Amino acid sequence: MPEADQGMRLVILLVQHGQAFEAVINAVLDAGIVDASVVESQSLSSIMSKDMPIFAGLAALLPQSIGSRAIFALCPADKASTLMGFLREIPKDDRPIAAAFPVEHFLGFDS
Repeated sequence: MPEADQGMRLVILLVQHGQAFEAVINAVLDAGIVDASVVESQSLSSIMSKDMPIFAGLAALLPQSIGSRAIFALCPADKASTLMGFLREIPKDDRPIAAAFPVEHFLGFDS
């Protein structure tokens, strides 16, 4: 089984609706990451105000956002670093929240 010493990373990108999603996808592809998953999500404040009216007052205190897209990718560390460099080139207001975590064990690529 491949181990973390091969430098795999789990990359998570959170792109708010209204941000430059196309620029983020281009950065992912330019970094050589072609196998990623995109998940549509809903903000906590939106859920609280619509589905949990008891928390509507608290939801008013949270940042107003209708949702986001989460991008998940498992890739080599060098591609994750390249991606972070490309993401830094996106204007700050359109830049996603981005994180890369070391992966200790995984199956699927070379296993």
